[in-house]
Amino acid sequence: MPPPLTLPPDLDCAALLDSLPVALALVNGENGQFVCANQAFLQHFGQPSGPFDTWWSHTHHIEGTDSADPGPALQMLAGSEEGVESDILGSDGRRHHMRTRLRSHGRYLLVCLIDLSDGNAHQEILRQALAEMETRSTTDALTGLPTRRRLEEAALSEMHRFRRFGHPISLIMADIDHFKRINDSLGHLVGDQVLVEFAQRLSKRCRDLDVIGRYGGEEFVILLPSTPLAGATTLANTLRQTICDTPFDTAGPVSASFGVAECLAGDDWPNWLSRADQALYQAKDAGRNRVMSAPESAFDERAIKHRSRLDRLTWDDGHCVGDPVIDAQHHHLFELANRLLHQVREARPPAEIHAVIRDLARATSRHFRDEEAILTSVDYPRREQHAKAHRILSAKLDALSTQSAHGSLPTSKLIEFLAYDLVDHHALGADRDFIPWLRRIPRDTPPPSDA
Repeated sequence: MPPPLTLPPDLDCAALLDSLPVALALVNGENGQFVCANQAFLQHFGQPSGPFDTWWSHTHHIEGTDSADPGPALQMLAGSEEGVESDILGSDGRRHHMRTRLRSHGRYLLVCLIDLSDGNAHQEILRQALAEMETRSTTDALTGLPTRRRLEEAALSEMHRFRRFGHPISLIMADIDHFKRINDSLGHLVGDQVLVEFAQRLSKRCRDLDVIGRYGGEEFVILLPSTPLAGATTLANTLRQTICDTPFDTAGPVSASFGVAECLAGDDWPNWLSRADQALYQAKDAGRNRVMSAPESAFDERAIKHRSRLDRLTWDDGHCVGDPVIDAQHHHLFELANRLLHQVREARPPAEIHAVIRDLARATSRHFRDEEAILTSVDYPRREQHAKAHRILSAKLDALSTQSAHGSLPTSKLIEFLAYDLVDHHALGADRDFIPWLRRIPRDTPPPSDA
């Protein structure tokens, strides 16, 4: 059983309840008298007075009819777990179709009335609330980095690709040395400022493709796609120097210890994380301000060569995200990518290969534009980050197209982009993150653009 909710002493609960768009009223459970009501209740029904049962009877009575008294309302509502749907007369003279629920809080009863007649407004409120909840659950409020939950989701997605294609992936665990000493001597406010600056220094040195998350307290985890152990260890040493070479604004000199581990074929997420954690503790035991790596490596030169001999990208229904426009465009991108792979495999003339690359670039640009419009229409909370990923992919494709036009495009770079960047990491990875938003709220599907 979770612990009871403890509210901060500076939180004004009355102001919080007053701001909610749902009509709420507090009723004395002993005599049924109204105690107070929030702004949404007052806007719908005006200032309540007298016993709740009397108010209920009045708002459910239609003048000029023989409507029967609905009976003791509090007793009826208390016996219904899901609440009661009914038409309630508002202070504006209109009838509102509402669901009324009753919850007991000590000697008081909380009456909650949800307006079901304004479906669009209700859906918009729900959409905004869900988006806010998602953002808060996946973003650390202090540093702005992904939370442990978001980091684990990204790690599982990368591990799935590792098993399918053999791309090496590595993990760095970073821990600020003697952080408790900073809090104890300089105060928690300074400690928080150190955490923020620490996160900023890590972010400046990592790629956009990397996922940096605050795992808890002063511990951070960095997920490195397409990176073997040697590359991750090099980056960890760069990050260590970035932290200790320049004093922090509020705390002066700060150092950190790092543990590095590459994902192995038999690893699950807890095991992989544990190996990185063990390497981190070795760095701590060895004197701090250093990098230690788990000795095992999953880097297999044969797997990388096999990836460069990729023959075909296979599309199946499991790749669908649930939106007809996005799914059709993804399928088309697969077809263009396979046409390009065929051209390369058959050693077709450079002009023919370049023509297919131009077709792929145009289709990709159109897809990115349509997808961003769809994500905006469903209020996907990470749409700005997703659009940034689109810009990076477009820049890479433009660079490949330029190399192709000059006859200097390495086959390995082309296949790396198609198999990993565009298809595997983005279409089958990042694009799957917004599936819940596409399915959660019904909407009209915009047609694909003609451009």
